[in-house]
Amino acid sequence: MSDRIERMQEEVRAAGADLLVLNPGSSLTYLTGHSFDSHERLFLLLVPAQGSPSAIVPLLEQDNWNHAVPSVTDIHMWDDKDGPQAAARAAFAPFADAKRIAIEPLGMRYMEVAILQGLLAGAALESAESMIQALRLAKSAEEAALMRRACEISEETLEETLAEVRVGMTEKQIAAQLCARMLGKGGEGISFGPIVLGGPKSALPHGVPDERPVGDGEFLLIDFGTSWKGYHSDITRTFVVGSEPGDRMRDVYEAVLAGNRAGCAATRAGVSAHDVHMAAAAPLQDPKYGEFFKHRTGHGLGLDIHEPPSVMEGNHEPLVAGAVITVEPGLYLEGWGGVRIEDDLWVRPDGADSLTTFARDLRVVGV
Repeated sequence: MSDRIERMQEEVRAAGADLLVLNPGSSLTYLTGHSFDSHERLFLLLVPAQGSPSAIVPLLEQDNWNHAVPSVTDIHMWDDKDGPQAAARAAFAPFADAKRIAIEPLGMRYMEVAILQGLLAGAALESAESMIQALRLAKSAEEAALMRRACEISEETLEETLAEVRVGMTEKQIAAQLCARMLGKGGEGISFGPIVLGGPKSALPHGVPDERPVGDGEFLLIDFGTSWKGYHSDITRTFVVGSEPGDRMRDVYEAVLAGNRAGCAATRAGVSAHDVHMAAAAPLQDPKYGEFFKHRTGHGLGLDIHEPPSVMEGNHEPLVAGAVITVEPGLYLEGWGGVRIEDDLWVRPDGADSLTTFARDLRVVGV
């Protein structure tokens, strides 16, 4: 992974920053190929505009670091009995005259910020988002293949779980089966707490499954995912449990399905995220449904479950070839029910390569 660190150093120089500082998280994983945990311990990678990268590493992570990141040999090790202060002072001493230090706005904790401000008081802290996005936004074929495998595990899990769904099962029981099966099939973990919602609760875009039993003739919305070698899937499908759906249920479902299809069809490199959103939203603009589409069309996906770009109205940035996005329009009718259909798409110059393959037509389960 040393080539990624070298490319990141080029981005630091291009941005005019003196130093990029990363703590454990998805960007450090991207650069090193290894997922590290810091817990309460100081653990930092320092990527300077000039010179060799260095790291502050807790002693218990020494072997992991040496195996995963052999290209970074300037290591400031510390152990619990001595604390990290001496290691931090030594690591940051070469940057006493730095003026601009880049950090991740959603990743750096107060603990690390306080150390930076204490040791580099003359430097301004700024967002590293643009330089990180320059590397991580476009996924390689290898990265897309990992996400495709995560989708395959999720879809196999969903099919097997649906075979067990019955009227009267609780949302939490269905969610537990999803989690167990994903892990049993080799998924690395649960990308986020599965959203399993029946009946009127399916109108909650981010509702939480509970002990409520799923009733006959109700919508069942399932939004979930797993990861494979660090890369996530994020899939939503909506079903009807027990009985055949009524006309209103079919109308709502078909509107959302049309939005999903339109958004997927509009996705290709060079098209703006705004235009993809507007394409997906167009079939939902019927006056009887327009107020019930409550969120953006989608988001980026990769080592994080939510990454740039945001597929939403007003984001006129063109999609880049290699980006992976979700297209997930939905309608949410409070007190009645909701539908969301979500696919993961690898953006290509001539269209979108769908990493998800699970059927999208309305399906009755639990019969």
